[in-house]
Amino acid sequence: MDIDEVDTSAEETKTTATKPKKSNATPSASSEDSSLHPVMSLAQDIHRLNMIHNNKLSVSDATSIIGCEPTELLDKVMSRVGIGASNSLEEAIKINEMKYKPAGGEGEEGVEAADKTEETNPEDEPLLNPSLYRQLQSSLGYTSSSNALTEDDLNKLSTHHESILSTLNDAVTKAKDEAGDMEVLHAYMDIARYSARTSTKDAALTAYEQVLSLPKLSSGKKLDAHLEMARVCSFWNDNKKLKEVLEGAQKAIANGGDWDRRNRLKVYQALSMMLVRDMEGASKLLVEGIATFSCTELCDYPEFITYAIITNLLYLKRTELKKSIIDGSEVLQVANDIPVVVSYLFYSCMHCLCCRSSNLCSSPSNIHFFYLHSFN
Repeated sequence: MDIDEVDTSAEETKTTATKPKKSNATPSASSEDSSLHPVMSLAQDIHRLNMIHNNKLSVSDATSIIGCEPTELLDKVMSRVGIGASNSLEEAIKINEMKYKPAGGEGEEGVEAADKTEETNPEDEPLLNPSLYRQLQSSLGYTSSSNALTEDDLNKLSTHHESILSTLNDAVTKAKDEAGDMEVLHAYMDIARYSARTSTKDAALTAYEQVLSLPKLSSGKKLDAHLEMARVCSFWNDNKKLKEVLEGAQKAIANGGDWDRRNRLKVYQALSMMLVRDMEGASKLLVEGIATFSCTELCDYPEFITYAIITNLLYLKRTELKKSIIDGSEVLQVANDIPVVVSYLFYSCMHCLCCRSSNLCSSPSNIHFFYLHSFN
Protein backbone atom coordinates (compact mmCIF):
# COMPACT_ATOMS: atom_id res chain seq x y z
CA MET A 1 0.00 0.00 0.00
CA ASP A 2 1.28 3.45 -0.89
CA ILE A 3 2.05 5.97 1.82
CA ASP A 4 -0.81 8.43 2.09
CA GLU A 5 -2.87 10.26 4.67
CA VAL A 6 -5.08 7.42 5.88
CA ASP A 7 -7.16 9.57 8.20
CA THR A 8 -7.98 12.16 5.49
CA SER A 9 -8.64 9.89 2.54
CA ALA A 10 -12.39 10.19 2.92
CA GLU A 11 -12.12 13.98 2.91
CA GLU A 12 -9.96 13.91 -0.22
CA THR A 13 -12.46 11.60 -1.95
CA LYS A 14 -15.21 14.09 -1.13
CA THR A 15 -13.09 16.89 -2.59
CA THR A 16 -12.59 14.89 -5.76
CA ALA A 17 -16.26 14.13 -6.21
CA THR A 18 -17.63 17.63 -5.59
CA LYS A 19 -16.25 20.90 -6.87
CA PRO A 20 -15.39 23.11 -3.91
CA LYS A 21 -16.36 26.76 -3.90
CA LYS A 22 -13.27 28.64 -5.01
CA SER A 23 -14.60 32.10 -5.65
CA ASN A 24 -13.52 33.02 -2.14
CA ALA A 25 -10.29 31.02 -2.52
CA THR A 26 -11.00 28.47 0.19
CA PRO A 27 -7.85 26.30 0.52
CA SER A 28 -8.35 22.67 -0.43
CA ALA A 29 -7.38 19.77 1.81
CA SER A 30 -4.01 19.35 0.09
CA SER A 31 -3.44 23.11 0.04
CA GLU A 32 -4.13 23.49 3.77
CA ASP A 33 -1.65 20.70 4.46
CA SER A 34 1.12 22.36 2.45
CA SER A 35 4.09 24.11 4.03
CA LEU A 36 3.81 27.79 4.95
CA HIS A 37 7.35 28.33 3.69
CA PRO A 38 8.62 29.78 1.50
CA VAL A 39 6.09 32.63 1.70
CA MET A 40 5.59 33.99 -1.81
CA SER A 41 4.45 37.45 -0.66
CA LEU A 42 7.88 37.82 0.94
CA ALA A 43 9.47 36.84 -2.37
CA GLN A 44 7.49 39.62 -4.08
CA ASP A 45 8.67 42.17 -1.52
CA ILE A 46 12.28 41.08 -2.04
CA HIS A 47 11.83 41.40 -5.80
CA ARG A 48 10.46 44.94 -5.41
CA LEU A 49 13.40 45.92 -3.21
CA ASN A 50 15.85 44.56 -5.77
CA MET A 51 14.15 46.57 -8.53
CA ILE A 52 14.34 49.73 -6.42
CA HIS A 53 17.97 49.10 -5.50
CA ASN A 54 18.89 48.54 -9.17
CA ASN A 55 16.97 51.68 -10.28
CA LYS A 56 14.42 49.68 -12.29
CA LEU A 57 11.57 51.02 -10.16
CA SER A 58 11.43 54.60 -8.95
CA VAL A 59 10.98 55.36 -5.27
CA SER A 60 7.75 57.28 -5.93
CA ASP A 61 6.21 54.47 -7.98
CA ALA A 62 7.38 51.91 -5.44
CA THR A 63 5.82 53.89 -2.60
CA SER A 64 2.51 53.98 -4.47
CA ILE A 65 2.60 50.23 -5.08
CA ILE A 66 3.67 49.02 -1.64
CA GLY A 67 1.92 51.71 0.41
CA CYS A 68 5.01 52.71 2.40
CA GLU A 69 8.50 54.07 1.94
CA PRO A 70 11.02 51.56 0.48
CA THR A 71 13.23 51.98 3.56
CA GLU A 72 10.30 50.86 5.73
CA LEU A 73 9.73 47.82 3.51
CA LEU A 74 13.44 46.99 3.67
CA ASP A 75 13.41 47.03 7.47
CA LYS A 76 10.29 44.86 7.47
CA VAL A 77 11.78 42.30 5.08
CA MET A 78 15.11 42.06 6.88
CA SER A 79 13.32 41.66 10.21
CA ARG A 80 11.18 38.88 8.74
CA VAL A 81 14.20 37.08 7.29
CA GLY A 82 16.05 37.55 10.57
CA ILE A 83 14.60 37.29 14.09
CA GLY A 84 11.24 39.01 13.61
CA ALA A 85 9.63 40.74 16.57
CA SER A 86 11.87 39.06 19.16
CA ASN A 87 13.69 41.40 21.49
CA SER A 88 16.98 39.57 21.00
CA LEU A 89 18.63 36.78 19.07
CA GLU A 90 18.66 34.65 22.21
CA GLU A 91 14.89 35.03 22.63
CA ALA A 92 14.27 34.11 18.98
CA ILE A 93 16.41 31.00 19.32
CA LYS A 94 14.66 29.97 22.54
CA ILE A 95 11.22 30.32 20.94
CA ASN A 96 12.33 28.31 17.92
CA GLU A 97 13.83 25.59 20.12
CA MET A 98 10.51 25.07 21.90
CA LYS A 99 8.78 24.26 18.62
CA TYR A 100 11.07 21.32 17.98
CA LYS A 101 11.80 20.19 21.53
CA PRO A 102 10.94 16.49 22.06
CA ALA A 103 7.75 15.95 24.05
CA GLY A 104 8.11 15.95 27.83
CA GLY A 105 10.37 17.76 30.25
CA GLU A 106 9.13 21.30 29.67
CA GLY A 107 9.88 23.70 32.46
CA GLU A 108 7.95 26.87 33.25
CA GLU A 109 10.30 28.91 31.09
CA GLY A 110 9.77 26.53 28.19
CA VAL A 111 5.98 26.65 28.54
CA GLU A 112 6.08 30.44 28.47
CA ALA A 113 8.13 30.44 25.27
CA ALA A 114 5.83 27.86 23.68
CA ASP A 115 2.77 29.96 24.54
CA LYS A 116 4.36 32.98 22.91
CA THR A 117 4.98 30.91 19.79
CA GLU A 118 1.34 29.85 19.58
CA GLU A 119 0.17 33.46 19.75
CA THR A 120 2.18 34.34 16.65
CA ASN A 121 0.53 34.10 13.26
CA PRO A 122 2.43 31.29 11.48
CA GLU A 123 2.59 33.38 8.30
CA ASP A 124 4.45 36.09 10.28
CA GLU A 125 6.94 33.59 11.66
CA PRO A 126 10.53 34.86 11.31
CA LEU A 127 12.70 32.79 9.00
CA LEU A 128 15.88 32.94 11.10
CA ASN A 129 17.63 32.32 7.79
CA PRO A 130 21.32 33.30 7.91
CA SER A 131 22.02 32.41 4.25
CA LEU A 132 19.22 34.56 2.84
CA TYR A 133 20.02 37.32 5.31
CA ARG A 134 23.64 37.49 4.13
CA GLN A 135 22.53 37.53 0.50
CA LEU A 136 20.10 40.40 1.06
CA GLN A 137 22.63 42.33 3.14
CA SER A 138 24.95 42.23 0.16
CA SER A 139 22.43 42.84 -2.64
CA LEU A 140 20.38 45.52 -0.84
CA GLY A 141 23.17 47.25 1.09
CA TYR A 142 21.69 46.63 4.52
CA THR A 143 24.97 46.13 6.40
CA SER A 144 25.12 49.72 7.67
CA SER A 145 21.75 49.60 9.42
CA SER A 146 21.77 49.74 13.22
CA ASN A 147 19.18 46.92 13.26
CA ALA A 148 21.25 44.57 11.11
CA LEU A 149 22.33 41.22 12.51
CA THR A 150 26.09 40.82 12.80
CA GLU A 151 28.13 38.01 11.30
CA ASP A 152 28.50 36.58 14.80
CA ASP A 153 24.70 36.58 15.15
CA LEU A 154 24.31 34.76 11.83
CA ASN A 155 26.89 32.16 12.84
CA LYS A 156 24.94 31.55 16.07
CA LEU A 157 21.81 31.00 13.99
CA SER A 158 23.63 28.47 11.80
CA THR A 159 24.80 26.55 14.88
CA HIS A 160 21.27 26.63 16.26
CA HIS A 161 19.84 25.18 13.04
CA GLU A 162 22.38 22.36 13.09
CA SER A 163 21.11 21.45 16.54
CA ILE A 164 17.46 21.51 15.42
CA LEU A 165 18.20 19.42 12.34
CA SER A 166 19.98 16.89 14.55
CA THR A 167 16.81 16.64 16.64
CA LEU A 168 14.68 16.22 13.50
CA ASN A 169 17.01 13.51 12.18
CA ASP A 170 16.71 11.70 15.51
CA ALA A 171 12.94 11.79 15.00
CA VAL A 172 13.39 10.09 11.61
CA THR A 173 15.44 7.32 13.20
CA LYS A 174 12.86 6.88 15.95
CA ALA A 175 10.02 6.72 13.42
CA LYS A 176 11.83 4.06 11.41
CA ASP A 177 12.44 1.96 14.53
CA GLU A 178 9.14 2.40 16.35
CA ALA A 179 6.46 3.61 13.92
CA GLY A 180 5.13 3.12 10.42
CA ASP A 181 5.62 4.54 6.94
CA MET A 182 3.30 7.50 7.55
CA GLU A 183 5.29 8.65 10.59
CA VAL A 184 8.54 8.29 8.65
CA LEU A 185 7.09 10.46 5.87
CA HIS A 186 6.08 13.13 8.37
CA ALA A 187 9.53 13.10 9.97
CA TYR A 188 11.25 13.60 6.61
CA MET A 189 8.78 16.34 5.65
CA ASP A 190 9.59 18.15 8.90
CA ILE A 191 13.25 18.28 7.84
CA ALA A 192 12.40 19.49 4.33
CA ARG A 193 10.06 22.20 5.56
CA TYR A 194 12.48 23.38 8.22
CA SER A 195 15.21 23.61 5.58
CA ALA A 196 12.87 25.53 3.24
CA ARG A 197 12.40 28.13 5.95
CA THR A 198 15.86 28.42 7.49
CA SER A 199 18.43 27.24 4.96
CA THR A 200 19.56 27.51 1.35
CA LYS A 201 17.73 26.47 -1.79
CA ASP A 202 20.05 23.50 -2.33
CA ALA A 203 19.63 22.23 1.24
CA ALA A 204 15.84 22.43 0.98
CA LEU A 205 15.70 20.68 -2.40
CA THR A 206 18.01 17.92 -1.16
CA ALA A 207 15.69 17.37 1.82
CA TYR A 208 12.66 17.11 -0.45
CA GLU A 209 14.51 14.65 -2.68
CA GLN A 210 14.86 12.43 0.39
CA VAL A 211 11.08 12.56 0.77
CA LEU A 212 10.57 11.60 -2.88
CA SER A 213 12.97 8.67 -2.51
CA LEU A 214 10.80 7.02 0.14
CA PRO A 215 9.36 3.66 -1.00
CA LYS A 216 5.62 3.22 -1.49
CA LEU A 217 4.97 6.97 -1.65
CA SER A 218 1.56 7.68 -3.21
CA SER A 219 1.18 9.82 -6.34
CA GLY A 220 -0.64 12.45 -4.29
CA LYS A 221 2.15 12.77 -1.75
CA LYS A 222 4.75 12.87 -4.52
CA LEU A 223 2.89 15.74 -6.12
CA ASP A 224 2.62 17.58 -2.80
CA ALA A 225 6.40 17.32 -2.34
CA HIS A 226 7.01 18.49 -5.91
CA LEU A 227 4.78 21.53 -5.44
CA GLU A 228 6.59 22.53 -2.26
CA MET A 229 9.89 22.12 -4.12
CA ALA A 230 8.48 24.36 -6.86
CA ARG A 231 7.84 27.11 -4.33
CA VAL A 232 11.43 26.84 -3.12
CA CYS A 233 12.69 27.23 -6.70
CA SER A 234 10.38 30.16 -7.36
CA PHE A 235 11.35 31.90 -4.12
CA TRP A 236 15.03 31.68 -5.02
CA ASN A 237 14.31 32.68 -8.66
CA ASP A 238 15.65 29.44 -10.18
CA ASN A 239 13.37 29.10 -13.21
CA LYS A 240 15.41 26.30 -14.79
CA LYS A 241 15.08 24.06 -11.75
CA LEU A 242 11.43 25.12 -11.38
CA LYS A 243 10.69 23.76 -14.84
CA GLU A 244 12.38 20.44 -13.98
CA VAL A 245 10.44 20.11 -10.73
CA LEU A 246 7.09 20.78 -12.40
CA GLU A 247 7.91 18.24 -15.10
CA GLY A 248 8.47 15.75 -12.29
CA ALA A 249 5.13 16.76 -10.79
CA GLN A 250 3.42 16.16 -14.13
CA LYS A 251 4.88 12.65 -14.28
CA ALA A 252 3.75 11.97 -10.70
CA ILE A 253 0.17 13.03 -11.37
CA ALA A 254 0.07 11.02 -14.60
CA ASN A 255 0.28 7.86 -12.50
CA GLY A 256 -2.73 8.84 -10.41
CA GLY A 257 -3.95 11.67 -8.28
CA ASP A 258 -7.17 13.40 -7.36
CA TRP A 259 -9.02 16.14 -9.17
CA ASP A 260 -8.04 18.78 -6.61
CA ARG A 261 -4.29 18.18 -6.91
CA ARG A 262 -4.48 18.23 -10.70
CA ASN A 263 -6.08 21.67 -10.58
CA ARG A 264 -3.46 22.91 -8.14
CA LEU A 265 -0.68 21.73 -10.46
CA LYS A 266 -2.20 23.76 -13.32
CA VAL A 267 -1.97 26.94 -11.22
CA TYR A 268 1.70 26.26 -10.44
CA GLN A 269 2.38 25.62 -14.11
CA ALA A 270 0.58 28.81 -15.14
CA LEU A 271 2.51 31.03 -12.75
CA SER A 272 5.80 29.40 -13.75
CA MET A 273 5.00 30.22 -17.40
CA MET A 274 4.44 33.84 -16.45
CA LEU A 275 7.91 33.95 -14.88
CA VAL A 276 9.50 33.02 -18.23
CA ARG A 277 7.14 35.32 -20.21
CA ASP A 278 5.07 32.52 -21.77
CA MET A 279 1.92 34.58 -21.34
CA GLU A 280 -0.12 32.73 -23.94
CA GLY A 281 0.48 29.35 -22.30
CA ALA A 282 -0.21 30.84 -18.89
CA SER A 283 -3.45 32.51 -20.02
CA LYS A 284 -5.05 29.20 -20.98
CA LEU A 285 -4.30 27.57 -17.65
CA LEU A 286 -5.26 30.66 -15.65
CA VAL A 287 -8.71 30.95 -17.17
CA GLU A 288 -9.28 27.25 -16.46
CA GLY A 289 -8.43 27.85 -12.80
CA ILE A 290 -10.84 30.71 -12.12
CA ALA A 291 -13.57 28.44 -10.75
CA THR A 292 -11.26 25.93 -9.06
CA PHE A 293 -8.47 28.04 -7.53
CA SER A 294 -7.27 26.87 -4.11
CA CYS A 295 -3.52 27.62 -4.12
CA THR A 296 -3.64 30.26 -1.42
CA GLU A 297 -0.03 29.42 -0.54
CA LEU A 298 0.98 31.03 -3.86
CA CYS A 299 -1.20 34.14 -3.95
CA ASP A 300 -4.60 35.38 -2.90
CA TYR A 301 -7.63 35.07 -5.16
CA PRO A 302 -7.84 38.73 -6.34
CA GLU A 303 -4.17 38.52 -7.37
CA PHE A 304 -4.86 35.31 -9.28
CA ILE A 305 -7.82 36.92 -11.05
CA THR A 306 -5.58 39.86 -11.97
CA TYR A 307 -3.16 37.49 -13.68
CA ALA A 308 -6.02 35.74 -15.49
CA ILE A 309 -7.49 39.03 -16.75
CA ILE A 310 -4.26 40.64 -17.94
CA THR A 311 -2.93 37.55 -19.75
CA ASN A 312 -6.25 36.72 -21.40
CA LEU A 313 -6.73 40.31 -22.57
CA LEU A 314 -3.80 39.62 -24.87
CA TYR A 315 -5.09 36.42 -26.46
CA LEU A 316 -8.82 35.78 -26.03
CA LYS A 317 -11.33 37.03 -28.59
CA ARG A 318 -13.79 39.56 -27.22
CA THR A 319 -16.71 37.12 -27.28
CA GLU A 320 -14.72 34.44 -25.45
CA LEU A 321 -13.40 36.98 -22.94
CA LYS A 322 -16.94 38.12 -22.16
CA LYS A 323 -18.12 34.56 -21.65
CA SER A 324 -15.13 33.31 -19.64
CA ILE A 325 -14.21 36.36 -17.58
CA ILE A 326 -16.42 39.45 -17.84
CA ASP A 327 -19.66 37.56 -17.12
CA GLY A 328 -18.01 35.28 -14.57
CA SER A 329 -19.50 35.50 -11.09
CA GLU A 330 -16.07 34.78 -9.57
CA VAL A 331 -14.56 37.88 -11.19
CA LEU A 332 -17.48 40.06 -10.15
CA GLN A 333 -17.13 38.93 -6.54
CA VAL A 334 -13.58 40.28 -6.31
CA ALA A 335 -14.07 43.32 -8.55
CA ASN A 336 -13.95 45.72 -5.60
CA ASP A 337 -10.55 44.31 -4.60
CA ILE A 338 -9.00 45.01 -8.01
CA PRO A 339 -10.87 48.09 -9.34
CA VAL A 340 -8.09 49.29 -11.65
CA VAL A 341 -7.77 45.93 -13.38
CA VAL A 342 -11.52 45.52 -13.79
CA SER A 343 -11.85 49.10 -15.09
CA TYR A 344 -9.15 48.41 -17.65
CA LEU A 345 -10.90 45.18 -18.65
CA PHE A 346 -14.19 46.96 -19.35
CA TYR A 347 -12.45 49.93 -20.98
CA SER A 348 -10.62 47.62 -23.37
CA CYS A 349 -13.80 45.80 -24.27
CA MET A 350 -15.69 49.03 -24.92
CA HIS A 351 -12.82 50.30 -27.06
CA CYS A 352 -12.93 47.17 -29.21
CA LEU A 353 -16.71 47.42 -29.50
CA CYS A 354 -16.29 50.93 -30.90
CA CYS A 355 -13.72 49.84 -33.46
CA ARG A 356 -15.76 46.68 -34.21
CA SER A 357 -12.77 44.43 -33.66
CA SER A 358 -13.33 40.79 -32.72
CA ASN A 359 -10.05 40.81 -30.83
CA LEU A 360 -8.96 43.03 -27.99
CA CYS A 361 -6.28 45.45 -29.01
CA SER A 362 -3.28 46.83 -27.17
CA SER A 363 -3.57 50.35 -28.51
CA PRO A 364 -1.45 53.12 -27.00
CA SER A 365 -4.59 54.65 -25.46
CA ASN A 366 -5.38 51.40 -23.67
CA ILE A 367 -1.86 51.00 -22.34
CA HIS A 368 -1.75 54.66 -21.30
CA PHE A 369 -5.05 54.28 -19.42
CA PHE A 370 -3.76 51.28 -17.47
CA TYR A 371 -0.47 52.99 -16.64
CA LEU A 372 -2.17 56.15 -15.37
CA HIS A 373 -4.46 54.26 -13.04
CA SER A 374 -2.28 51.34 -11.98
CA PHE A 375 -0.74 53.11 -8.98
CA ASN A 376 -3.92 54.72 -7.60
